[in-house]
Amino acid sequence: MKEVIKMWGNTRMIILTALSAAIYAAFLIVFKGGLVLIPGITEVRPANVFPPVFGLLFGPAGAWGAAIGNLIGDIFGGTMGIGSIFGFFGNFLLGFVPYKMWGAVFGLVTKDDMSQTTNSLKKLVAFEIVALASSAACAIVIAWYLDLAGIVPYAFLAITITVNNFAAAVVLGPILLSLFYPRVKRWNLIWTDIMDKEDVSKGFAVNLGSTLMTIGALGGLIVGILVAVGAAGQQVYGFTGESGQAAVWAVVLPFILLIVVASFMLSGQEQFVEELMD
Repeated sequence: MKEVIKMWGNTRMIILTALSAAIYAAFLIVFKGGLVLIPGITEVRPANVFPPVFGLLFGPAGAWGAAIGNLIGDIFGGTMGIGSIFGFFGNFLLGFVPYKMWGAVFGLVTKDDMSQTTNSLKKLVAFEIVALASSAACAIVIAWYLDLAGIVPYAFLAITITVNNFAAAVVLGPILLSLFYPRVKRWNLIWTDIMDKEDVSKGFAVNLGSTLMTIGALGGLIVGILVAVGAAGQQVYGFTGESGQAAVWAVVLPFILLIVVASFMLSGQEQFVEELMD
């Protein structure tokens, strides 16, 4: 995960962060007045295709750009509130998870061994998997927090955010990657072409880390919804039921921690994981 910090010492990566944030925020603001799903919380967001795409192309700059862009979108779109805090972290995962899982599938992160495009069936399937995992990871972090705060029921919000994120990425993502990758590569702006090899975390047990990330994201989504529907009487299609339930908080938290552990496994922080699991 050291590239997440090291990138701030690289001028081109900072510029890519600003570019990612600006594009994401601009499209978010445009659709703020569109089809509102939960007033003050979320709406139909075609812009959610950008974080996984920018995450693959720009790595940590895309992840930071997603987090910052979402915050800017909330500020200027009139939806800034308590949910924006965890919205920042959730959207960071929306860009972070794809590039980390992609590196785990297609080799070590070096300048030559992982082309971030969907020019084969394997890469197309891989993109959809990482997009789904990142969509769910983003969703459970935000939904867990807002349910805990007693604002929005977990079941409805978690499924809404996941579908909202993934619907944009599943169709538009491969198209944008096929359009952007050749040009970004030609301009030498792919993040693995910019950052020094020693500044990039290679990870350890990355296949296991990818598996745990998927389990944490999708498990937290599914198990959380089942508990929310059963214990709290929530529904996946409305605000029925009670939020702020201890059962929902307790059952989802381990999956969020699993996402954290998987993030450090994909980032090579072996000592952190060992200490956390002791």
